[in-house]
Amino acid sequence: MFRHGKEDVFQQFSNDVLSKVEILTLSKDSYEKLTMIKRDLNLDFDDAYQFKIAKEYGLEIITMDRDFNKVKDKIRVKFIEGIV
Repeated sequence: MFRHGKEDVFQQFSNDVLSKVEILTLSKDSYEKLTMIKRDLNLDFDDAYQFKIAKEYGLEIITMDRDFNKVKDKIRVKFIEGIV
């Protein structure tokens, strides 16, 4: 946005959205478990991270990524179809 001179649009977006968003992160100890999740469930880093966040916080993953078929028995996963 900055590159295209749209700082005002960025500021409006920030004001509208960021107050309604909570950013979750893993504890330092949980990062060590990501390699085990990768190995045991055959997930790449970002999928393993999302899986661990969902598991720790009791969240459901809503995704189009079929790799989450591997964990649908461990966490709640809702698959959505692509937009036509």
